[in-house]
Amino acid sequence: MAEAEHPLIEAFREFSPQSAIVADRARKVFPGGDTRASAHYSPYPLTMKKAEGCILTDIDGNEILDCMNNFTSLIHGHAHPDIVDAVSRQAALGSAYAAPSMNQIELAELITERVSSIDKMRFCSSGTEGTLMALRCARAATGRQKIMKMEGGYHGSYELAEVSLVPLPDQRGDLEAPNSLAVDGSFPDSVLNDTVICPYNEPAMAKKLIGQHADDLAAVIVEPILGSMGMVSATTEFLNTLREETLKHGIVLIFDEVITLRVDMGGAQKVHGIEPDLSSMGKIIGGGLPVGGVGGKDELMQLFSPDSAHPVMHASTFSGNALTMAAGFAAMNAYSSSECARINEMADRLRKGFTRAFEQAGIKGQVTGMGSLSNLHFTDEPIHDARDSLTGMIAAGHVSRLLHLTMIRHGVMLASRLMCCVSTAMTDEHIERAITALNESLAEIRPFIENERPALMR
Repeated sequence: MAEAEHPLIEAFREFSPQSAIVADRARKVFPGGDTRASAHYSPYPLTMKKAEGCILTDIDGNEILDCMNNFTSLIHGHAHPDIVDAVSRQAALGSAYAAPSMNQIELAELITERVSSIDKMRFCSSGTEGTLMALRCARAATGRQKIMKMEGGYHGSYELAEVSLVPLPDQRGDLEAPNSLAVDGSFPDSVLNDTVICPYNEPAMAKKLIGQHADDLAAVIVEPILGSMGMVSATTEFLNTLREETLKHGIVLIFDEVITLRVDMGGAQKVHGIEPDLSSMGKIIGGGLPVGGVGGKDELMQLFSPDSAHPVMHASTFSGNALTMAAGFAAMNAYSSSECARINEMADRLRKGFTRAFEQAGIKGQVTGMGSLSNLHFTDEPIHDARDSLTGMIAAGHVSRLLHLTMIRHGVMLASRLMCCVSTAMTDEHIERAITALNESLAEIRPFIENERPALMR
């Protein structure tokens, strides 16, 4: 059956005619109608009119439960009163000064108090920039060039951060020594040569690879949860091995907590009881405005000091701008330990409900995740790394897309890769609504799975 003729895609078109019109207009000014790859999906993304709490309203008037929260960045959902008030007051006082402001210091004080491994920090404009500056700091500190990242790890939109993001079966090589893969045609060979790829959740292999490349490695960077590859949690044993081996060889250990800072007041590093040398941050610390950060041990962060003889260069026009800092402080101040525990518990119930939905539908499926972060997978095989996750994605094929579009029609917005997260704007009723939507969506797509992907049936 041709894609354009698929009944479930046609049903999505009927559900969103005004968004279809806007998508045609967007294609005249954006390549493919898209200005943000992660937010794009076919046949076209919904165009939103407004959002409040955990409810999105598109231009067709459909009200949709937002279980994506701008890819985990909106810890309080949309238009939280404290954030709206803080931004409104700051906007009247000016948005960006090119000078220090009190709310810069207040937000940094709050973060350094909560995350024990962070003595000092700097703000920037995105999580991408946060990981980039962490890697530059590590290179300056060690005098080495190469970095090690995890297979399937994503650290932003630049070449070094995206090496081996998608470990395709015919290109990735042996698990014990993965190849460094370009994600597109823009990668220079120098980036691939400077990146050592490590298997995720394989302590013995990680130890061996670090030992082999120790003399050249400036940093090891890791997400405590593989975000783009399906919310796969690292084991404490694996992270401990990275910590022990980097200390042994004088390598800087970087935790990318851009996504995972929300899982505990002290981030995922507190959950595992492991302190990295540097941490990259973003998303929730900006209160819904563009933000990033890097922080860590005093002796490393001092390399950014303008008073140093040869400081690591870090300018960035909107770093620490007053508007973002006001929003970020309001958001983080409202994110208490009790609220963190509440949304983590709701996410546990969401994962259990989603798992039951797959079982009741007779369709292979599972839900991975930690804290308030989750991801659906069309497989019942164990998932402990990017290869497992990608194998499931390939086996599911277009069915994942059909579920995404069908869930939207049933009033729930997941990411197109079937990622979801819980915000403090949600209640128990919203969790039940999401579970009901998955039950209804799986029932609707089941006949198509039986005909088009029968291997996914239990």
